[in-house]
Amino acid sequence: MPQTDTKSNQTKEKIASTFLLLLNTYPLNEISIKHITKTCGINRNTFYYHFNNIADLIEYVIKNIVDDIIEKHPPKINSLEDCFVAAVTFARENKQAINHIYHSTNRAIFERHLWHICEYSVNAYLNSVPPELFPVQSPAEREIIKDFLKFECFGFAIDWINHDMPDDVTSKITILASLFKSNELKQP
Repeated sequence: MPQTDTKSNQTKEKIASTFLLLLNTYPLNEISIKHITKTCGINRNTFYYHFNNIADLIEYVIKNIVDDIIEKHPPKINSLEDCFVAAVTFARENKQAINHIYHSTNRAIFERHLWHICEYSVNAYLNSVPPELFPVQSPAEREIIKDFLKFECFGFAIDWINHDMPDDVTSKITILASLFKSNELKQP
């Protein structure tokens, strides 16, 4: 039984990686289940064993990418910067795929997972900053700061994508992170 699970997982991962490869080449509306199965060398029933439809496959691919980034960047003071640099690196390597999903009817799936990585990064950052370096008066103030930072991170990422993912974003993230760190050190 475990061998079947391993083979089944390998097939699922093969479908996902094939889809990502296709997505880096073709717009989403030009990728069909037939295209995926032919490229992957499987039959349609195998595809449907693993996924209900292409939207389900998109959900799986994006969720795995976000989970992988989060797993590789445990909560620490540099989490905000580290997670975003990792996400930007993946996005650059898969620029066409990101654009094809972002400019499709499945954009909400992408935005939901982008929100998740923004939320994780901000929470990890805020939870790693010692209270004396980032004083707030109440839990309500902390929630306001957390929400503000999440909105800023999300907006920053969306703006970056809307401007065709310019290369200077990594330096902007580094500058932003250093501003946060220097501000923390200036607190009484």
